[in-house]
Amino acid sequence: MQRLADALRGPLLRPGDPDYEERRRVWNGAIDRRPLAIARCADAEDVSIAVKFAAKEHLPLTVRGGGHNVAGLAVRDGSLMLDLGALNRVEVDARARIVRVEGGALWRDVDAATQPHGLATTGGFVSSTGVGGLTLGGGVGWLMRQYGLTIDNLLSADVVLADGRCVVASAEQHADLFWALRGGAGGLGVVTRFAFRLHEVGEVLAGAVFHPLEAAPALLRAFRAFVPTAPEPCTFMLVFTAAPPAPFLPPRVHGQRVLALAYCWSGDPTQGEQAMAPLTGFGEPLGRVGGAMPYAAWQQSFDVHAPAGDHYYWTTSILDGLDDGLIDALVLKAAMAPDPLCEVHVHHLGGVVAALPADASAFAHRDAPFFINAIGHAQGPEKLTEVREWARELRSSLLPWAREGMQPNFAGEAADWQAQTHDAATRARLEGIRRKYDPSGLFGLVRRD
Repeated sequence: MQRLADALRGPLLRPGDPDYEERRRVWNGAIDRRPLAIARCADAEDVSIAVKFAAKEHLPLTVRGGGHNVAGLAVRDGSLMLDLGALNRVEVDARARIVRVEGGALWRDVDAATQPHGLATTGGFVSSTGVGGLTLGGGVGWLMRQYGLTIDNLLSADVVLADGRCVVASAEQHADLFWALRGGAGGLGVVTRFAFRLHEVGEVLAGAVFHPLEAAPALLRAFRAFVPTAPEPCTFMLVFTAAPPAPFLPPRVHGQRVLALAYCWSGDPTQGEQAMAPLTGFGEPLGRVGGAMPYAAWQQSFDVHAPAGDHYYWTTSILDGLDDGLIDALVLKAAMAPDPLCEVHVHHLGGVVAALPADASAFAHRDAPFFINAIGHAQGPEKLTEVREWARELRSSLLPWAREGMQPNFAGEAADWQAQTHDAATRARLEGIRRKYDPSGLFGLVRRD
């Protein structure tokens, strides 16, 4: 290890060193693993040096970008972790509408750089998410129905391969690698820089409307009817949650289970109110909050619900429809959360996401109209087992209606990455590309987040 430490520009942290404990911890506090060493890479050359060292010494390797992956794939006991946290520079070419982002940046870093120009690209639902992990898993977010997934806006990626070479993957260079990086969920190399297409997005019309739980079946049916033909600028999310102690909600419902309709309109705000009215104006809500605001502000509005260090377990179901039987099963389990912090998120796709060919990238199920995430969440470890079982049971209750597979960025266990995140044909194509670029299997199941 001393040889590696001497070769790196950045520090190599080992157990007992200052900062080791901090850098081995990831966003999910339920993950408690101790790598053999942590290489805090200063640049792409450091990444290359560390990759070649791991290959020569036959060391298992993990890669940490934002550290936000719920399964904790960024850290493994006895491994060499490549920590890209210092590679977080963001460069905006406003005239060309391109942003270049280093592999350790967070989405809030991207928004901070692009929003002064009135520009943005699809960047998830929480601003503390790492750019690398979200991108390699596909990248669903508030702008996806109008501008596509994060991977649909990826123009190129600088990648350190298993032999230490640095290559650029794009539609013109290493096109097979570029296909696999876009939704393949990692294990192909270490991406040290991404280039994304930007779009004109300044203010959005966004907010949430809160309903009593008794209204959930009717609201879900209204959601089911409206979103297949919804205009592309609007993205909705239905959230089973505990009502916050907010002034826009009556005190009698604070802490109770409710259903919130979150929405984001990325077009002309004056058109958005009328276009979204079939859902935002539904029923007799408990209260509402929102209006026109900067996109970056809306991107950060859910951060408070996902604090680092809490204990999480997620799982996900992909659906072709929301029939009445599924709605009944969903409402029953969502109402029985073992911790007030637990949530269930009901998403819709469509728009530009579904308009692209299924084989345009390694992201599977872009044609699915819906997916549902069970967000198991507790502050500490005491309830984690109960929270995990609730999330698994919720997914099991939806199996009669669900497709096989999971959304990569919401899979809560490492084992799910092998068998659950892609269909058989996509898995076979990915394995062929992995054998080409990593014949010795150095990266294995490595994924950066």
